[in-house]
Order: sequence, then structure tokens, then C-alpha cells
Amino acid sequence: MAQIEIENLSYKYKISDKQSLKKVSLSIEKGQFIVVCGKSGCGKTTFLRCLKPQIRPAGNIEGTVNFDGQNIDEMTDEEQAKKIGYVMQNPEHQIVTDKVWHELAFGLENFGEKSEYIRAKTAEIAEYFDITGWYNEDTDSLSGGQKQLLNLAAVMVMGPEVLVLDEPTAQLDPIAAERFLDILKKINEDFGITVIISEHRLNYVLQKADKVLLLEEGEVSNFGEIREVVKKSLLMDIEPLMPVPSRIFGQSEGEVPISISEGRRWLENNHSSKIVREIKSEEKKNILEKQYSVLCKDIWFRYEKNGRDIIQGLNLEVKKGEIFAIIGGNGTGKTTTLLLLSKILKAYRGKLKTDGRAALLPQNVQILFERETVSEELENASDKIIKEMKLEAFMKMHPYDLSGGEQQKVAFTKILSKEPDILLLDEPTKGMDNIFKEELGRFLKSLAARGKTIIIVSHDLDFCGEYVDRCGLFANGSLISASNVREFFVNNRFYTTTVAKMARGIVESAYKMEDIIC
Repeated sequence: MAQIEIENLSYKYKISDKQSLKKVSLSIEKGQFIVVCGKSGCGKTTFLRCLKPQIRPAGNIEGTVNFDGQNIDEMTDEEQAKKIGYVMQNPEHQIVTDKVWHELAFGLENFGEKSEYIRAKTAEIAEYFDITGWYNEDTDSLSGGQKQLLNLAAVMVMGPEVLVLDEPTAQLDPIAAERFLDILKKINEDFGITVIISEHRLNYVLQKADKVLLLEEGEVSNFGEIREVVKKSLLMDIEPLMPVPSRIFGQSEGEVPISISEGRRWLENNHSSKIVREIKSEEKKNILEKQYSVLCKDIWFRYEKNGRDIIQGLNLEVKKGEIFAIIGGNGTGKTTTLLLLSKILKAYRGKLKTDGRAALLPQNVQILFERETVSEELENASDKIIKEMKLEAFMKMHPYDLSGGEQQKVAFTKILSKEPDILLLDEPTKGMDNIFKEELGRFLKSLAARGKTIIIVSHDLDFCGEYVDRCGLFANGSLISASNVREFFVNNRFYTTTVAKMARGIVESAYKMEDIIC
């Protein structure tokens, strides 16, 4: 018997005319690793929340979800909490205590477990997750990757049989994301725990999965073995969602590659005559004669008077009409730099000059939402930009009821309605599928062509590789290098190879089979 049996599951939010799920039926066996994917707004988050009734949003639901033969709605709150673990997209939204050890103990305390048992279980789980080094740290001092790892550990201490994860790596840099997924697969293999995870970053997670569930407009488009689903998807309009190696392979003969290493071997075996051993330098965009839009000279900043310097001697020059990406690991000062450029924060030393009005898209876009509907949030936005962002269908909905990618689109539209000269975007592609990333990239290019200056903080190296003019590498609160985008990926090969394997801007040339990069 299947561990989870879903029959004709349909769901509609109370304030929406749109059916979020339509007669979804499938079976999941114990111990399987299932990846849920699809375009933004296809119903992934709604589907996952229907597997955990305690956090299911208000709405009309039809059909059944059975867990080990029992209707999931008939399970007690305690049974649900213990058997079905859930990890949210934003690490901040799940942490509820001030100390790491207390966060691990919190769930067991709520079930009235004895102190001796709680101490033993939290110590055991801390060792397994290798977090004993920050066991006594404040939770707000942790990096995004550490917070998400803590959330997973706090769920695991309850001994769940199923883990449900809603884009858990969306807020993480690529290194932290890979580490998180590695641990998740280890849990799956070590304990036989069923994993159901939604993800946009398919390049890495598909290598770990048993099956993939593809949703399209709330319906099951495909559910099955990884390579079969991927190959069929390459013939559909969701092809951009698939891993880059799979897209390069296209409809060639043989087994479709899903990892970078498989894709590289396929290229070498089938197109060796076209492989180029030197990367051709890209013709630089002629912006030298343009005026500076942002100029930082020896900027220093700390959050507390006697605290450490978060920004240390930052020098940065960005010209009008340029798209500049700030790249680096968590905790290197990238977001703080955007807050300084937006003048929300003020440096205690150095000079900052900006030419024109700046608008900031924060990493947590929900802090921009103040009204009850998307229509109210966008009351100052033009019909043209709303149409370009494809938001017409969501105007009656509450912003919090949208998917992560849809929230990003609404927030971006809202800041554009202010008509800024400088756009400061903190992880703008977070939660977006590749289809909308392409649309966003082209839109940013058009804004830059009209003289807008765009500075992006991003972990999405694929996106940066294709759509930005220059990249700068951040470390220890300062910009340590900046160059033309292709030169950047060559000169910082060890960093970019570790976190992204390939930049999409380089891979696209391989996709066209004109200039394959080794």
C-alpha cells in the first residue's frame, strides 16, 4: 500500500476565481524522493500545503489525501506534527526561539516530553547535522543557510516519516543550497524518510530524486521516472525549466543527461570537433563615455557602535544604463551594500554619490505589502506594466496567497511604479521559474537601454551570466574584483565552478553548438 494516496484533489482559495488544484491523483511510496516542479503559480505550494492540513490555507477542498490508509484530515494535530515535517521557503518564517538549542527542543517541549529525553534528542540531532559548534548561539546571528539547516534539524528531532519542503533553497546561496540538498538526501537514505520537495533549481536536485511531479495550471502534467519526464518536457513550453544539460541534449538519441558531468561527457563524446579550448573574450559594452550613476569611495559601515565592520573600504562604480551584479556567499555584506545605496542605512566613513532616485526590492518582498489585494498594492502601476508582468489574473487576491515567484513579480511591479532611476534588486529571481526569469532578464535589458541603472545582488549565476553587463565578487565586506561578465566567470573559475558549475550565458553558446566551452 502506498504511504500517501491522493485521489481527485482539487482546491480553490476563497477569494480567488482560479482553481489552484484540479483533480490531482497520484501515489507516493514510503522512502521515495519526489521533486515537484512547474511554472510559478502552477499550484506547487498549494499542493504541498494540502499534505499538511495544519498549515493549509483557507479555501474549498475536494478529494482525499490518505496517509498510511488514514484520511489526513482525520489525524490529530499531534499525529500530523510528528509524522509530517514541513520546511518553508523563508528560513525566517519558521524559527520561533532565540537560541539554537531551544529551537531544537521547542517541538518536544510542546508535546510535554521529559527534560532528560529532550536533552538527549537535541544533542543527538545536533551531532547528526554537525551544528554543535553553534548549539548555544542566538538564532538571529545565523546565516541563511544555517537557519534553514536548523529548521530541518528542528523538524527531524520530532522523528517524522515524511518531509515536505517548499523551495527550501530559494533564499540560500548555491553552496549552501547544495549542502542542504546533500543532507536532505542523506536523511532520505539513512532513515528511509519520504521526501517531497518543490524546487526551481533542478540542475542539482533531480540527481537525487526517484520521481518528478510536473504540475501545470493545477493539474498533473506528468509524474514518473526522472529522465522520462525530463525528455518529454523538452518538447513542451516548460522546456526552459529543465536542467541546462538536458536542454543542450534536446531530442538527440540516447539517455538524456540531467547533471553537468553527464552533459559534459555527452558533449565530448558527440561534439568533440566543436570543443573550443579557449574562451573567447566577449565584446565589452561601450559604456565608458557614460556618466556614473552610483559611486562609492572607501565606504565603511557597522550595525553597532562597537561591533565589527560589515562593510570595509568599499569602492564601487556603476554607470548609467549598466546592469551590475554583486555576487558572493551569505554574510559577505551584499544586502547591506544595497541598503547603503538606497540610503536606508548610512555609512560612518566614506563617500556615496547616486545620480537620481533609487528604489529597493528587498529579499523578503512581503515587507512591501500593506494592502488587502494585489489591485490595491498596484494602484499606482500602469496597466501596461501589469500586463507585461502577467498579473491580471491575481488582482483580486491577497498578496500573501500568491506563490513566491508571483509575490516577486508584484513587488517588482510596485517599485517600478515609483519610476526610479536606479533599481536595487536583492535576489530578484528568487522563487521564479526559468520561463519568467527569461522574461525578467529581457525586461531588465530594456530598462537599462532606456537609461535605468540596475544593481542586482544574486546567487543565481545562470541569470547573471546571461543578462548582466558586469559582475563584482564580494568577500569580507568589500568588492574584491569586478569585470565584464564573461571575464568574471573565467577569472573567478574556482568560485563560480563550485557554486554554479556553469554560467548560463556561457552555456547558451554550447546550446547553439557554435562555441562549446570546456
